[in-house]
Amino acid sequence: MNAQNTNTALFIGQPVIFGDMANPDKTGWIADIEEQEGRVFTLGADGMTQQKFRVTVAWDNNTLSRVSEGVARPWIAKAEVRGIEAKIPAVVAELLKEAQTAEQERRELAARERAEREREVSDWRDGIRAKVPAEAKAVIVAEFEQDQSDSMTDYFATTTTKTVILAFSRHTRDLFPEMRKAARNYEATAHLAEAGAVAEHREKYSMGAGYYLKASHHYSDGWKVSKRPITGQSNDPAAYVPFGEWSVPEGQPFATGNAERRTAEPNEAATATDAGGFTIEEHTHTKRGFQMWIVSPKVHAPQETFSAWLATAKERKGWYSRKWGSTPAGFAFKCPEVAKAFADELAG
Repeated sequence: MNAQNTNTALFIGQPVIFGDMANPDKTGWIADIEEQEGRVFTLGADGMTQQKFRVTVAWDNNTLSRVSEGVARPWIAKAEVRGIEAKIPAVVAELLKEAQTAEQERRELAARERAEREREVSDWRDGIRAKVPAEAKAVIVAEFEQDQSDSMTDYFATTTTKTVILAFSRHTRDLFPEMRKAARNYEATAHLAEAGAVAEHREKYSMGAGYYLKASHHYSDGWKVSKRPITGQSNDPAAYVPFGEWSVPEGQPFATGNAERRTAEPNEAATATDAGGFTIEEHTHTKRGFQMWIVSPKVHAPQETFSAWLATAKERKGWYSRKWGSTPAGFAFKCPEVAKAFADELAG
């Protein structure tokens, strides 16, 4: 039998069966038939077919569907194959009334739940507003993601079932050391602070999920730590903080120290320490987020002298850092004592 047969006349009480993986045998009956407004066509196995009617189906689970004639035809054909009996108009009218009542109740319940949720979020924002630091430009959050993917249908997605506020940041750069430090503020995400490099995901591309920490891949169950900007058109400091559990340490809202604050703000110059013929400045590595101390010569050195300095710096596990923005060029070290000893050696 042709599932798209258009010869069968539509009538009130006509049985239909809708079948998919979730509802293989959902049964219903046509409860209303209306003429299709305008010229509507569908493309099927028989080519372009004009849709003359729209039908309302009352299902046996107290739900309704309003579809075009072309959508309903396969359902009608399936019911014919299964031998589902038609119902008289009076019975179908009662089914329609019950389904409409249930539909209205569901809408009202959804509206009440939505209003309650909005009140809950509003009250929550009122409670955290004073806790959001005035100089914060981003928030670091943890989200538990539940995999919703279906490889059989090439559907890939995750659902966030819980959100936790971990810390704030004075800048919007995606720095994994900062995310790792924030992860320690919540027991369920503390393991990400020491997770291997494989947990650092860099997906700033189309269909990617941005920069985030997660022990496994994107489409999997597990905790994810990421950073979000909280600045925009609103003057409300809490407007862009996602609703969730608050796990920001009292008195320590930032996942970065004061040293990074100096380098993160372009209008605030870093303090330079004089070391004879050199200066020492503390800065934050712009890509990796760690603190470093840069030893800069006050005068230009000949190539031979520079090469000797570089060799000495490498012996102390240092490197040469080129000028970048407000960060000066010089020999960089991760330890301030090593930087000072290096400068003293060269100056002596």
